Amino acid sequence: MMGQDMVMATTASQITAIEKQPSTYSFEPFLDIMYADFAQVHPQRKPFLWQRPSEGSKELFPNPKKLPPSILGVGMLHQQLQRPDLLHGYMSKSLSATNKALEWESIHPNSILASSEELKVVSLDNIVCETLFDAQTTSFFGPYLLKLEPNLLFTLKDWDLNSWRVSYKLPSFLAGQATGPRGQMIDVLTQYFSAPAHLRSGCVPFINEVYAEYKQAGLSDRDIGGIIFTILWGLNLNVIIITFWMVAHIMSNPRIMEEIRQEIAPMMEFLQNREDNGDTFAEVTKTHLLNGSPILNSIFNETLRHTSMGNSFRKTSQDTLLEGRDIPANTIIIIPQRPQLMDPAAFGKDHDTFDFYRFVNDKSLLRKGEFRPFGGGTTMCGGRIAGRHQILAFTAIIFWRYDLEMISPDQEILGVQGKAFPRLDETLLSIGASKARKGDDMILKMRPRNL
Repeated sequence: MMGQDMVMATTASQITAIEKQPSTYSFEPFLDIMYADFAQVHPQRKPFLWQRPSEGSKELFPNPKKLPPSILGVGMLHQQLQRPDLLHGYMSKSLSATNKALEWESIHPNSILASSEELKVVSLDNIVCETLFDAQTTSFFGPYLLKLEPNLLFTLKDWDLNSWRVSYKLPSFLAGQATGPRGQMIDVLTQYFSAPAHLRSGCVPFINEVYAEYKQAGLSDRDIGGIIFTILWGLNLNVIIITFWMVAHIMSNPRIMEEIRQEIAPMMEFLQNREDNGDTFAEVTKTHLLNGSPILNSIFNETLRHTSMGNSFRKTSQDTLLEGRDIPANTIIIIPQRPQLMDPAAFGKDHDTFDFYRFVNDKSLLRKGEFRPFGGGTTMCGGRIAGRHQILAFTAIIFWRYDLEMISPDQEILGVQGKAFPRLDETLLSIGASKARKGDDMILKMRPRNL
């Protein structure tokens, strides 16, 4: 294609073989593209990201393998999102903020389309976006970032809606709807990092540590802001999109809704009688949601399976063989998620339907090579544990606290017209789960439950 050799890996065995040979099937060329095309690191300074530290040079953080800053920074992010103490510090803040934001009097006004004393009509898209973006962004960056730009969510959504224009390398006069919002976010993050460090109080340790690492490598504040912009994007969008679809599918089945409430009742009743200090909420929900709640987790996994549209890429560093086929050096390998997750041989004749109990009825599906919603090998998503915890907690809280009803297109409540079940957008590139088609949403009637 366009003078470039490309191969699509279409079977689980091919993908496994690729992931076992990271030096032959390299991801680094695409990480470099991300730094250039998405993060907008200056071309004269981008090589600094790939320079390995010399022997005897000063190291701010342990780096026994002498990794370049590009790879070390990714490892530092994974450590933040996976090391138990660092992960707990982030999740205790984020989950506590989510819990607070879903209280009746605290629901974000942008989510509410109409209300009375005992009833709210809300946009599912808005309540998920506003709640999770504020909770996660403030908990990761501290409060200063959203003080600099309170409307950052709207800019991020504009970027995400149009980011395909950058992915497809459209000329500048056609890419402005993407590059404009991206530039605005990088501007805000540049201000954030240019400010005195004490203003970043409340951020996770990763933020100041990776800033120091990149500064020592020779990057500017704007270069660093661009790289962190890609993290802000990834941190929020997949969690928001998967939560939206998970809640939407549960809303389509009242019996499932009641089964979930029964499943989470012991956890929620325990938490109701205790003050939310963050630590307790994070630990209790971790125990019950991540290590129990089989129906809720089955729906989570089925949501991933049903909505994931991402692709991963590699580039061969040398001539090689893939299942007996010659693959020349410098060949791009495309690894699409969708064909694997919708494979009838792996998931049955009903692979294209949403089965709430699929992963309860057959637990072996989690071990199948076709089920790789988080990728695999060296590029497996580092935020998969934090993301699952956040999504399950939001879902548990909203269904426990509220009686929810979907308002259909032929209904009108408090002057608000309902909408049909949202449709998955399968037309555009995605970094993971695919969002609903433009204009689609679910309108909910919301009342506090008698608990």
